[in-house]
Amino acid sequence: MKKHLIALALSQFMCTSALASPTMWHTLDQQRTKTQSAQRHYQLDHHALSSQLEKLTQAQTIELMLPLPNGELVEFIVRPSQVMAPELAGKYPGIKTFRGHEKGNPAHSGRFDFGPHGFYGVFNHQGQQVYLDPQPQSGEHHYRSYHDNSQALSKKAFKQHAPRKHKSDLHQRNLLEQAALNNTPQAIPNTQITYRIAVATTGEYARFHGGTKEKTLAAVVTMLNRINDVYERDLAIKFELVADNDKLLFLDPDTDPFANTDEDIDKISEQINTRIGADNYDIGHLVGTGGGGLAGFEVVCTELKAEGITGSETPTNDAFHIDYVAHEIGHQLGADHTFNGEAGACGGNRAENSAYEPGSGSTIMGYTGICDEQDLQPNSDPYFHIHSLDQMNRYARMSSGKNCGVHTERGNSRPEVNAGANYTIPARTPFTLTGSATSNTQDTLSYSWQQFNLGGASASKADDSIDDGKRPLFRAFNPHSAPQRTLPKMADVLSGQPSFGEAYATTTRKLDFRLVVRDGQGGVSDDAMQVSVVGNEQGFAVTLPDSSSQWRGNTQLVKWHTAGTERAPVSCENVDILLSKDGGKTFDIELAKRIPNSGQSEVKLSNISTEQARIQVKCHDNIFFAVNSGNFSVNADASGDVAPVITGHKPLSLTEDSSIQVKPDDLILAQAMKIDTLTLSGGQNYQITGTTITPASNFHGELNVPVKVSSGSLTSASFTLTVTVTPVNDAPEAQNDTYTLDFESKNNSLAVLDNDQDTDGDVLKISNVDYRGKGQVTISGSALVYTPAAGFSGTETFRYDIEDGQGGSDFATVTVTVKDNPNPDNGGGDKDDDDSGSFGPWAMLSALLLFGRRRRR
Repeated sequence: MKKHLIALALSQFMCTSALASPTMWHTLDQQRTKTQSAQRHYQLDHHALSSQLEKLTQAQTIELMLPLPNGELVEFIVRPSQVMAPELAGKYPGIKTFRGHEKGNPAHSGRFDFGPHGFYGVFNHQGQQVYLDPQPQSGEHHYRSYHDNSQALSKKAFKQHAPRKHKSDLHQRNLLEQAALNNTPQAIPNTQITYRIAVATTGEYARFHGGTKEKTLAAVVTMLNRINDVYERDLAIKFELVADNDKLLFLDPDTDPFANTDEDIDKISEQINTRIGADNYDIGHLVGTGGGGLAGFEVVCTELKAEGITGSETPTNDAFHIDYVAHEIGHQLGADHTFNGEAGACGGNRAENSAYEPGSGSTIMGYTGICDEQDLQPNSDPYFHIHSLDQMNRYARMSSGKNCGVHTERGNSRPEVNAGANYTIPARTPFTLTGSATSNTQDTLSYSWQQFNLGGASASKADDSIDDGKRPLFRAFNPHSAPQRTLPKMADVLSGQPSFGEAYATTTRKLDFRLVVRDGQGGVSDDAMQVSVVGNEQGFAVTLPDSSSQWRGNTQLVKWHTAGTERAPVSCENVDILLSKDGGKTFDIELAKRIPNSGQSEVKLSNISTEQARIQVKCHDNIFFAVNSGNFSVNADASGDVAPVITGHKPLSLTEDSSIQVKPDDLILAQAMKIDTLTLSGGQNYQITGTTITPASNFHGELNVPVKVSSGSLTSASFTLTVTVTPVNDAPEAQNDTYTLDFESKNNSLAVLDNDQDTDGDVLKISNVDYRGKGQVTISGSALVYTPAAGFSGTETFRYDIEDGQGGSDFATVTVTVKDNPNPDNGGGDKDDDDSGSFGPWAMLSALLLFGRRRRR
């Protein structure tokens, strides 16, 4: 745009209508319903509007009241804006086009046209697009004012394709890649470009829009007026309908030369060249109702410049003009697809060197609404990703696109942008990017932070939420007036759940960002910065207070998980602590500044009362931060410091015959505060040593332990802790046994278990016996049965093992003395005979080895 237009918008020194427009809009909605929250119906005084617009000349403006979806009116300053060549405009004087901005706020701007269909308008207002469309089916001069989120057009049946790339593209791309390395505002010429566009229509398109040349041309003008709004703002490129464009408007589906399908891309060049001449246009396009889009790649100013077709069953509004026509024209100017998804129509159409947007993408070169579960939203936002701008700028101003059209130097410089320093942050942690920009012509600037990373394709919505270390994690959003962006957006940080299209980095990786700044007049600049992410298992997080906290008094405790950020490579030595009273909308109360990043700190309060408090801990000299989970209350009426109140405790448990230490963090307090001392009192079945509880030997069950805590000079009331002592199995204790038996006795029952013990009362059993004598020992239930060797008298020893059925075991020895033969003359054996029994040197050694008892637990 010419520099004098800026001055016009700001100072209105040119001739402006002295009379503001009368009230021409009358609401038709008597009662608003929930479904009408984004739209409202009006009746327009058509004659009054026509009279006002007829007063306009190129050197004049008028003040025009426009209706909003909420029922209010906003005043715009409107001036003519040329879309048709003068010769074409002269043939159709009933079609007029305009541009304008809100009075006193140039950032709220838009495009308008007036013709045989009525008045159309598209403008941005307070961060949303507002549309004004005729509604002839509802009544004469009826209109609808609505936001972009209330467009009902479904795109599921639409087809789009990757652009047709020709053999020359590879060579051309290699030439441009070198230019990309030096992609600065100075490297790309600061020019305004006007391309002559030839738009042909199928008979089906003409029939949809009324079937006459004037009405068909009016629909094309409405479309191109909207497309110019985007291309002039983002690229300083304007499209002007050629003088003979009415020769390309085919009205009858039965006689037009097109099939109303993708096949028409091979017919359109011949039709345009034949009817208006190949030298009389710079870019050509065909619109129809076939449902889809296809275009040649980098064809503007070449012999293939007419390779572009777009169709829709409902070829109207942004769902057609922006999502499809502007998209296909983008291909013709060298912009590739920017989505990274592969679901639905995204499959097979992803461009790996341009896939900078998660899922379907949301900018014009994305695939919104047709990628099934990976759709970020139903329709495209009306702006381009910075990668698309890079591609189109290089083609239009440094390659074949500079060989046609009218290229003139722009009157004002592009904005100067500073994206700020690079940072290192912990993974799984939100952060805020802040940049700055200046305009030497004092233009109103808008800002858009966009991630600039390429990685592997994502095949599903779940994939888009997983950080693989390379792929893009953060979607693009509409440009806005602030140079900051919080990632993920603050509403999601507060809820604890990022929305689809934004995901925390969880790996050690690089996040590249570009801050894109627009001046609204075709000047666009950007600057890059990088965020290095250090992987972890838990991010930087506030742990106290939480949603159950109730702050009372002047001194409170804030705790946070540092995630190792106090150490290199993050090296965040100090943090700030901020308080929000409105649930996290603003954090405007500073509780602490530049305090050590130690994980906890006391803060002082004064005269603060709210039920929607949130705490933010942020690194003092970095970009990352954390917010506590959930709103909590702060009561300023509770003046002075208050004693701590214990309301509960975390589960406390230990195993039998062990100890447990109780820490302040184990207690739940009515309000978070620093605990200086913790005192435990003695009781039954346990002993206290400092803050350690030791249950009595072999005790299991519950202990009731009184506790008090102190903060400064204030001490809490006693609170009883419930400590659970879980049992463990105690090994049984086997006792040595001694028996004296008669000579030649047999099957002697030895009740060895009678004196064995088990603390837990488990039933014991004999599991094994180790007897190496010449007699016989067997297990019989709870006893051993012993029969000495024939003729043996003397002493022998053997071992037996016991088990308690719970994994515990022990063993003991049995010493048996067999009496001498009472009748030695009857042939009884001699006890010193080597064959008399088992008590010899070996038996003596065995007894010594078994003497030392041991148990297994």
